[in-house]
Amino acid sequence: MRNLRIVILVVLIMFMFMAACSSEKTTETYSMIIVSGEENISETFVKYVGKTVIEYQHLTSLKVAQEKYPKYDIEKAPAILIFKDNGGELKKLVLKTYDIEEAKEWLENNK
Repeated sequence: MRNLRIVILVVLIMFMFMAACSSEKTTETYSMIIVSGEENISETFVKYVGKTVIEYQHLTSLKVAQEKYPKYDIEKAPAILIFKDNGGELKKLVLKTYDIEEAKEWLENNK
């Protein structure tokens, strides 16, 4: 009986430890689609790739972008779409802009 109490106590301590570890704030990560058109803007965003932006796709053709991603209604280039990663394939669009400076500012504020 005493051994059972010790086992239960150890299991409870392990659960408490795991709960405490999982409540730590993790860094948000993002994915990007950059549609540059004639102007190559991908270099502008290279410094964000790695820690904050874990995946990005650079498309040089507006037509290809519109065909590949019709649900995002990309009207012109340059276009920057930033998605919040949810730890899997599901990604949520958090910013769609045609303004390069706005996208850079958003990334700076969400490091």
